[in-house]
Amino acid sequence: MNKNQRIVLQASRGAAAFFVLLFHTSAMSFKYFQYDFLGISAIGRSGGVDFFFLLTGFLLYHTYGHKIGTKMTVLPYLTNRLIRIYPFYWLITLVVLPVYFLVPSFGYGYETHKDTIIKSFLLLPQAHGPVLPVAWSLSYFVLFYLVFSFLMALGRKPAYLFVSIWMTLTLCHFLNVPLIGADIDRHFYLNFLFSGVNLEFIAGCLLAKWAEHHRNKHYKQLIVIGALGFALIWLNNKYLLFPYHNYLLYIIPATCVLLGASSVPEQLRLPYWVKSLSKLGNASYTILLTHLLFISILMKLSVKIHVVDHLGYLLTDLIIMALTVPLCYMVYRLAEKPLVTGLKNAIKLSPSKSSNPIS
Repeated sequence: MNKNQRIVLQASRGAAAFFVLLFHTSAMSFKYFQYDFLGISAIGRSGGVDFFFLLTGFLLYHTYGHKIGTKMTVLPYLTNRLIRIYPFYWLITLVVLPVYFLVPSFGYGYETHKDTIIKSFLLLPQAHGPVLPVAWSLSYFVLFYLVFSFLMALGRKPAYLFVSIWMTLTLCHFLNVPLIGADIDRHFYLNFLFSGVNLEFIAGCLLAKWAEHHRNKHYKQLIVIGALGFALIWLNNKYLLFPYHNYLLYIIPATCVLLGASSVPEQLRLPYWVKSLSKLGNASYTILLTHLLFISILMKLSVKIHVVDHLGYLLTDLIIMALTVPLCYMVYRLAEKPLVTGLKNAIKLSPSKSSNPIS
């Protein structure tokens, strides 16, 4: 993978993080102001996290796919991956957790339960979500890393047998196949292990396998088609133009974006905004974990000091977004990045070849 491809992939990560932030701003605006910011509060899932799932599979397979079935020692790899997730997540959770005890109205009541707190810190799946609501997706990232490490620790034949069974049961669950999929649905942890979300991770791995030997000269058109595909799904979710709408549809436009990004030639001079967006991609994990906290604080503050009364809902929401992005980036530079770097240096781990945990 050349330098330009890495930058564009990182920029796509930044764009996905931005759209997660945008959709959550609209949802929070509807909660606090009863205002539908940009008319998107009813769309639901932006597809940003789904793109992260696909990108995770893509980057993991691109970096470590050749090690599947090699019976390698996976502890350094797994330690490196989990360091990228847990320490900073614990830090943010510890910041948020006392609020639920001091002001119970901020939550739903379960956030102060001992079992919820323990499972949240371990990122075990829960029916009602973790203490930090946006961290629900992290349980899947941990699962992806564990599955991939297991595949590298096994021999070739057992590895492909294991992944074949996992893929088959996941498809049966998604398609609700009688006596298999329907039965899985009755058990909470089986429902998690064979969730349809895994299909996005698997699709990313298969896409990376394809991209190893194929480059597309129409990379710009693919990226544009992918972006339009996301917009089309949003329109369908809002106006119900077609009867079928499922979050797995995001696999289609995400595939176009990744195929385009992985085909960018090395000699191309990238525009400045793409490089800037790639810096946002570096902070995507921090954005994912902290943006709701900043949005909530800023919205409460805007009500308290009557900003909304003077500027109106639209301008207030735009200002809140404009403030949230640099605040998240500041936390990345001052907290997440030095924390992870320090921990890796402390235990003398070599840097992972792949990027951030939401990758």
